[in-house]
This record gives sequence, C-alpha cells and structure tokens, in this order.
Amino acid sequence: MMNLLCASFIPLLVSTTASGRRSMMTTSSSSCKMAVFSDIDGTLVHYPKHLMQQGNNSGDDGEDTHYDDNNSDLLYLPPSKTGQRGVISFKTLRLCQQLRNEGVPFVLVTGARSTTLFQRLPYLPRADAYVSESGGRIFYPHYSINDLVDGMVDGVLVQPQPYEGCPSSHLEPFTLVEDLLWRDEISNLECAGTDGYSKLAPRAGSDGFSTLTPPIPIEQRSGKLWAHARSLQKQGFFLDSSGYATAFRINRKHQEDDLASTFDEFLHRCKNRNGVPDELGCSTNLGCVDFYPKMSGKKNVCDYILRNFFPGGRDSDESISLKSHACCLCDDDNDVEMALACRNAYLPSVTSESMRKLASENRNVIVTETEGRIESLATEAALEMILNDVKSNNV
Repeated sequence: MMNLLCASFIPLLVSTTASGRRSMMTTSSSSCKMAVFSDIDGTLVHYPKHLMQQGNNSGDDGEDTHYDDNNSDLLYLPPSKTGQRGVISFKTLRLCQQLRNEGVPFVLVTGARSTTLFQRLPYLPRADAYVSESGGRIFYPHYSINDLVDGMVDGVLVQPQPYEGCPSSHLEPFTLVEDLLWRDEISNLECAGTDGYSKLAPRAGSDGFSTLTPPIPIEQRSGKLWAHARSLQKQGFFLDSSGYATAFRINRKHQEDDLASTFDEFLHRCKNRNGVPDELGCSTNLGCVDFYPKMSGKKNVCDYILRNFFPGGRDSDESISLKSHACCLCDDDNDVEMALACRNAYLPSVTSESMRKLASENRNVIVTETEGRIESLATEAALEMILNDVKSNNV
C-alpha cells in the first residue's frame, strides 16, 4: 500500500509561451441545469476530534500512510500550513464523481491559501474548477501535461490518490491553468494589485513549495488590499499573507495578548464593515478575519464561474443565476452569502450559532448533521440528496 501513496504530489516546472488573456472554462454540453459548489474544510474534509487529541502523531511531512488504521474507508490529507490534518471518506469521493458523471459541473471553493489547495488536490474530488483565497484565484484542470498554456501554474503537477471504487480516469495526472480574465480583474490596483503573485518551485516541507522569486513584502505591495494590510499592521495586528496573492488573514491566535483580548470587538467591527475600505470585502470565521477585493468572495466567484458553464450565462442572461442553477455544500460563517444565493445549501456540519440560525430561518438551507450522523456521514447524506435530485430530474 505504501508504494501507492508515497508520490502523491509531483511538482512540475514549466514556462508558458502562449499569449492573450482568456478563461479556460468550457461551456457545459449537458442537459443538466445545475452546478454544485462545495467548500472543503468542515464540508468535504473533516477533522475528527480523536486525531486532534493525538496531536497529529503521523507527522508533518505527509510522507507516511494516508489511510486511517482504524477505518479503511478514510483517506488522510497532508497537514496544512497551520498543522491541521483532515480526512475525506472514499464514499464522498465516489459521490462527487457520480455527480460529474451525471453531467453536473462540480467546483471546489475554499478560503485557504493557494499553496495549501495545491498540496491537497491529490486527495480531493476531481472538479471542473478550483477556487482558493476566498474567490481570489480560479484554476482549471489541464490534462495535456506537456502543453505550454498561458496561465499554467508553475511547479504543479497533480497525481491523484487512488481510493476504493475510483475509476482509472480519476488517476490521470493534470496540471492547473489559472483563469487570467479573473486574475486581470483582481490584479487591478483598486483591488489586490500584482505584487502578491510569486512563481513556485517544489521543496520538501509542510506546504511543499518555495518561491523562485521571493515574495514582495507587504510594505512594498501596491493595491488597495495591501494598503489596508499596512494600516492594520500599524495598529499592531499580525497578518498572515504567506501563500496568498489576493487576500490576507488575521488570526486571533497569532495576536499579542492586548489585541487577542479585544479581538471579539475587532470581529464585530469587521462584520459591520467599520474601518473596511469600500473596495474590499471581508469575512469572519472561527476567530479569523479574511480580507480580499470586494469583487472576490465566494458568492461572486461562484456567479462568475456559473455563467461560464451554461449557454447564455456570459451574455448576462437573467435566467442564469445561482438561485436557479446552483446548489452548494458549506458549513461556516464565511459561506453565508454563497449559501443564501444558491437554490439550496447543504450543511454537513454547523460551526456557529449564526449558521444554525441561518438554517432555522431558511428552508433552502438544509442541515444533514444529526446526533447519529456527523462528519463524513453527514457529507455523504448531503451529496446523496443532491444526486437523487439530479437523477429524478428535479434539477
């Protein structure tokens, strides 16, 4: 088993020579009239309490076995940059693939830094698009790995992990191509600018990457996002920008005692947009605040991607919308706008009272977690509900 798992992420250094700015998105040719957008952490990937209590004994280098010794139906992910390690069930992987087999576009949407997403891709469901940094960056799989394509991500070749019941096509390696139309918009100086992007090179370590070009310090970055970052630094906040090009995070756990003790007040101000520039958006979740360009955010990026999936969407056809053509899976506060915008939102876990309140007040927000059905079982239940709707032609 070990020899199947050791080479899960094979870096590839490439350069691009093609010119022009374009989106790699292809229009859906299926008769299906719905796309599925899914968060990752707490939604598809879970962090069982007994693993956290063990302190992640399996190590931080991700080189050991990725199967749970006590449950052969689970696949371990490598640890994130913050040291957390999650699991995803084989059944979750199979159900996501079944949705795609039915012609349903499937998109992963996360607030995580791009480097963390890249490292996790071998363990995640195959998707038609991948979104990181709370909507700041969009990537599409590209299967002709020897092609030199404009927008191809340096340093990334994804070798998917096998799981029970996976089709051979699932194991086909792929590269990533960034949506350059979206990137051009995000890179506007009124948004994030261009200084946060770096070329990547492979290395051993918790995130699997180093940079060919050192990241430009926040103090020297142009763009409204980084101007706000500097203003927060002057207030004493410690910012996490490592691996981010279009966003940054402020984590309560990383602050000095005086700011940590008043962090709830800071969260409240951010929720009410007090002190947040008009050009920026922000979301709060589990003691963290993410800042990003206002045009970004999970809801906006989902709407952009959806309109590329269906005929007429790019022409601003009002009949194409998240409310009519999308559902999502999510779990926490930074998913609220996306959840309310979609036709249905499925919550395999509820991480806050605000999300519980959201579900109680909106019949289209469906909690699949029960006392006897938690974590992966609740995720599988949500995916089965969506799949049943698709097969019964309700969508």
